Amino acid sequence: MFDNINLHLPRDMLISLKVKNYALISDVDMHFDKGMNIITGETGAGKSILIGALGLALGKRADISSLRNKEDKCIIEATFDVRGYALQPIFNEHDLDYEEQTILRREITSSGKSRSFINDTPVNLKSLEELGANLIEIHSQHDNLQLFKSDFQYYSLDILAGLLEDQKAYASDLKTLKKDKITLEKYRQQESELAKESDFNQFLFDELAAAKLEYIEEVELTAEQELLENAEDLIRTFNDADQLVSGSEIAITSQLQELRAILKSQKSTITLAISDRVNSVLIEMQDIAHEVAKNAEHIEVNPERLTEVNEKLGLIFNLKSKHRAADIMELMSVRNELEQKLNVTESLSGEIAILEQSIAKHETTLLTKAQLLSKKRKKNATQIEQRIDNLLAQLGMQHSRIQFDLVESNELNAFGCDDLTIKLSSDKGNLFTDLKKSASGGELARINLSLKSILADFVKMPSSIYDEIDTGVSGEIARKVGGMMQQIASSQQVIVITHLPQIASLGTNHLFVYKSENGQSVETQVRILTGDERINEIAKMISGDTLTAHAVEQSKELLKG
Repeated sequence: MFDNINLHLPRDMLISLKVKNYALISDVDMHFDKGMNIITGETGAGKSILIGALGLALGKRADISSLRNKEDKCIIEATFDVRGYALQPIFNEHDLDYEEQTILRREITSSGKSRSFINDTPVNLKSLEELGANLIEIHSQHDNLQLFKSDFQYYSLDILAGLLEDQKAYASDLKTLKKDKITLEKYRQQESELAKESDFNQFLFDELAAAKLEYIEEVELTAEQELLENAEDLIRTFNDADQLVSGSEIAITSQLQELRAILKSQKSTITLAISDRVNSVLIEMQDIAHEVAKNAEHIEVNPERLTEVNEKLGLIFNLKSKHRAADIMELMSVRNELEQKLNVTESLSGEIAILEQSIAKHETTLLTKAQLLSKKRKKNATQIEQRIDNLLAQLGMQHSRIQFDLVESNELNAFGCDDLTIKLSSDKGNLFTDLKKSASGGELARINLSLKSILADFVKMPSSIYDEIDTGVSGEIARKVGGMMQQIASSQQVIVITHLPQIASLGTNHLFVYKSENGQSVETQVRILTGDERINEIAKMISGDTLTAHAVEQSKELLKG
């Protein structure tokens, strides 16, 4: 399992950190190399202040009290080389231009307002924090909370057990399952809402469907209603008109025929012209007589049909009033909309049933995958625990044992069906207790370092800062702690704040933090140590403020490695 080591040269790294007007710092510009960077300095010189400033650039909360000069603003810039770390998706997500050299900048004004920038583009604090979390990790005795985070615990175990792809596949399936459950819940809510009005909608639809709106001509019905309501009067009127027009010897048509004959008896141009006009009137009157006779013949008194027509028109009127429709076309539109709603309700019920079956099947499949993950984790956990235990022994914790306690259940979670707890035993494995409750700050730091040392062989990690995690160790153990950091530095950038000469001598770049007095003020300064300056600094870490020849020789020996 540990034979396939995937080493790679460090590329993503913290290039520089510029700090202005922060705490004891007036203006500092620090530059870092790839590999192992060492930061030393006397207690109170400002080493932790520098880490605090970097934290602000990474998105930590700001405090106006941290301003050195309350009249000026504080500016902190951290420049990173982000090549080869697949961070483009984060830049895309936050609508940022991807730059191989990315600058995270934080400004805190004298009024207490804070502004954040990524490559000069204003961003919110969340964006800054999300990108920063993917660039660098800060570890200290009192800040090893990552060990307590479930995602880091599972991630570490699965990386070392060769199960990361299996876990990713499971997580992808779980994401799909959760989406389906959200969809199912949405469908159920829709069904519930539709069910509340379904019966009423069905009643309205049935009423409109029964009206057979396609076969109703409202204009014709209205005309027929008028005719039937006035049938008796109309029959009488047409009969009287028929008598007057053509039903007797003195009828209008008879008199016109007689008038035409009289005029035709004269052959003059005037009488012939008038005769033609009378003939035209006669033709029109004859047509009128025919129309009157036909209407008189066909109009009938029909109370039953009148009742039927009145009922139809009354129904149409009521339906238009109920649905606020202007005409039958609008009523038909309302009916069709109601039909669609009823169809959706029926269709939704079918979709819910299908989705419920799919989810149940998916859950069963996913539980099988989770159980297989659990089995593989348990199979590999012992070997991983042994490797960590071996490293802890090298770091002075020879009686300590680590345990990945996996408790399987039938409940699915983000990582499978295991509840994972990392436990620690300080008595050679006789009694294991939760790491949160049993480990001191120094122990947590060394456990974290051991785990990171193993992980560095398998996966590219962000740059790391170790802030005095070597407290409580010395001699050969300190050298081994430093050696482990040095090994990690072969595949990623490491920045170590230390007070131990054994560790300080292992760095490829040595930064010295000190206080300088300028009149009545004291401020933190940083400079790079090389040559004799570095030899003397490490010698002082050995012998104290009094520089001895023996300490200098020891320093030189340490630097030789």
